[in-house]
Amino acid sequence: MLGFLVLGLTSFMIFTLVKNALTGTQLRSDETYMGTVELIIPITHRSEFYLEPWLKSLHSFRSLQGRLKIHLLIDGHHPAMTAWAELQHKLPFVELHSFAMRPESSYPVPWMIQQISPQISSPVVIIGDAELVAEEAAFIALARLVSEKKKPYFVLPQTNKRKLLGESVAVLNPTLSLASVFGFKKYRRNISHPLISIAQGWIGMPLENFKALEIGKSSLPSWKQSIVRQWEKEKIDYDLAFGERYLTRYYPEELSLQIQQMKIYWEELWLNGDRKGLWLFAASLFIWSFPIICFSSHPFWAIASIMLLGIYRFFSKVVFQESWRTILLHPIGCIVWLGTFIWWAASGLKSRYGTQGPEVRS
Repeated sequence: MLGFLVLGLTSFMIFTLVKNALTGTQLRSDETYMGTVELIIPITHRSEFYLEPWLKSLHSFRSLQGRLKIHLLIDGHHPAMTAWAELQHKLPFVELHSFAMRPESSYPVPWMIQQISPQISSPVVIIGDAELVAEEAAFIALARLVSEKKKPYFVLPQTNKRKLLGESVAVLNPTLSLASVFGFKKYRRNISHPLISIAQGWIGMPLENFKALEIGKSSLPSWKQSIVRQWEKEKIDYDLAFGERYLTRYYPEELSLQIQQMKIYWEELWLNGDRKGLWLFAASLFIWSFPIICFSSHPFWAIASIMLLGIYRFFSKVVFQESWRTILLHPIGCIVWLGTFIWWAASGLKSRYGTQGPEVRS
């Protein structure tokens, strides 16, 4: 029964991924856009900001010069403030907004977005995570989509190829393995909303949709889930898009730092009350690691699971631009994920039963 369940879930992952690969929207480099666009990047104590890749990317911009503005929203006194000040000095279209004080009852990112709202005036507005680095084509293609379709888009990035072992861990992120569920509207409330809350990506929208947001006092810690929940109530439709190689999700170069982030993240999922997100993480982890942990007890099902996972990873390579060598290191990535989960389950008893805290991963 257990093996049958895993095969069913893996088959569902393959079906949804292929469906969206065929019908989903890909950001393309041959688009044109003549208007202005603004990117909002909320930064909290848990955010990583990759200064050098951003500098390299932004210095290569040509057609968006004078029509792009990037807002960095900083919660409290972040230790990397000097680096961001350097970015602002070199690139005048980058603006820093530091919020040293905020209401204790408010979550940091939704509250900061609400504060910056009066200063935003471009017809296309993008909100994105600090760990994402974009090329000019990503801004142009998404802005063109939003302006033409007059609707919001949730854009998933590819994973940056930095170190082979680190990438093998990063590409097993459950938000990627279950990402194609975003394309099924009927699953959005129960599955897509929790997935969006723990995913890294961009949300691009027309200015009128941004101005209508009322998430400053949201009861949800995730700004993404706060936004899509409001749109769900107002019956505002949004679509899924893939960033191709123009929108990249970075991760720490040192594997030890990456593992430490994962260990902390299991903890935060529980403390922030994101129970559905936690179980989706656990379910995805079970699918990835079933052939490893159950090979001796369920060899037939394990072999069948390996074959289906191979098919899935083939299609995920096409969609998310993974490397073949990373796919071969799938078992090692699973062991890292299992190890961090076991660490959290074994050592996080105090935090597990603690009260919900005000901080959240952006």
